[in-house]
Amino acid sequence: MSSDDVKMEPVSRGKTAAEYGLPNEEILAEVPVFLTQKLARQLHLLQYPQKNSRVQPGELNPREARIKPIHGKLEMDIPLDVESPMYNEERGRELGVGLGDGRQLLDITTLDSVNIPQNSEYLAGIMQNGELHLTAIDKITQLRPSLRYLDKVAERALADSKLEEEEEGKAQSVQVTIRSAQAEEALRQQQNSIAFMQQKLEEEPWSDLAYYDVGTSESTAMLSRLVADNREPLVCKTDADEYLNLVIGSTAPDIA
Repeated sequence: MSSDDVKMEPVSRGKTAAEYGLPNEEILAEVPVFLTQKLARQLHLLQYPQKNSRVQPGELNPREARIKPIHGKLEMDIPLDVESPMYNEERGRELGVGLGDGRQLLDITTLDSVNIPQNSEYLAGIMQNGELHLTAIDKITQLRPSLRYLDKVAERALADSKLEEEEEGKAQSVQVTIRSAQAEEALRQQQNSIAFMQQKLEEEPWSDLAYYDVGTSESTAMLSRLVADNREPLVCKTDADEYLNLVIGSTAPDIA
């Protein structure tokens, strides 16, 4: 939400900026702030680092979307315009093998989620009737193109290569690496830990998601849940600096 999205209207004379602990500048408006928990623990922020502009309505329109809620894994299949003159059909047929579902042409790109650690708290805000309504964002996720189909293409090429070598009876050199017992044990524990987590992730079944774009009735209904119903004032038990530290982390400058 930019400052252009907020309609600022004059208010009756209240406290001065200095009384709020702010630089001595004119206060244009005071906006009441409401906190809502309707979508608490359910609101995710999706980022698209491969895009250099904001996602426009109707731009994604995924063919399928799915999630593994326990691990927070999210995928969306975005259709490719195979009729575009920029689409290389020959290359698309080569890579279509990696989809593994019998399709002969690579006609989708899959966006795969990467969870981003939150160093501070993020809030989603909506302005309505001169009021600011805030909801805490539970998780931040970046969606990046998945290249798993390339792995499958490479696996198939490797299998074909091994088959050819077996038929030709070629000998292969073997590289021997010697590690200490402690190094071997540390490596084994690391591999077991990674393999265990990967196994748990793969065992969790996918749950299908329905995608509703901006402007749909479902999206509008969900947007209305970002507006608080309770108008009772909250009693703040901290001062302004302590509250900001709780919301966005420490505001104190780093000292070298």
